[in-house]
Amino acid sequence: MTCMQNFSRMLRTVIATAACVFAAGEAVAEPGCRAGGVAAANAYVLFNPIYAMYFGSFEDYVSQNRAHFRAGSDAVRCITALSRAFLAAGMQLYDPADVQRKQQIDAQLGAMGISPGPQQPNAGTAVFGMGMQLSWLARGLPAAANGDYGPFNTPANEIENMQLMARAMFAQLLQVPTAREAFAAMEPLIREGAQLEYKMITYAAERLASAK
Repeated sequence: MTCMQNFSRMLRTVIATAACVFAAGEAVAEPGCRAGGVAAANAYVLFNPIYAMYFGSFEDYVSQNRAHFRAGSDAVRCITALSRAFLAAGMQLYDPADVQRKQQIDAQLGAMGISPGPQQPNAGTAVFGMGMQLSWLARGLPAAANGDYGPFNTPANEIENMQLMARAMFAQLLQVPTAREAFAAMEPLIREGAQLEYKMITYAAERLASAK
């Protein structure tokens, strides 16, 4: 099974689990999500440079929809609320006992000379990561709407710093013809991943818009 297939399966699991959390949780209504949810989801998807290869430039989308992303706009209010909701859901899904069990299994496998393989994100860390990404968007979009990408290029924490470095490496990678060919072969799965994340953001926005 390829990395992208693993990603797609993991993302489906995350969406199903997070949907249950959002449905069961006490959400705080955010009227901005009634009008700004779609713009929020589009910005979130296009902020991922891998998805942007097939769905359009993040910078172009922001430039063409400046009114949606100015300070105090519906979309920015929605993204801010979504960030809080995803961070809270990630904390709710995180189970230290699961992490401890995984570490024990990995240690046992290591003692037997068996590699446990790369660490796979669980639902809690994946949802929390989405919350962090949304927080970055909420902070950077108002300035970007005025053509200033300084806040996006100024990391607020180590995770954002690592992502900025990864973005720079990805841009360099795309200059290699063989890399572009590899991504082309994975295009259907990349598009599926983008659509799944879009649905997750719009679902969460609908939940916040209708919360009482």
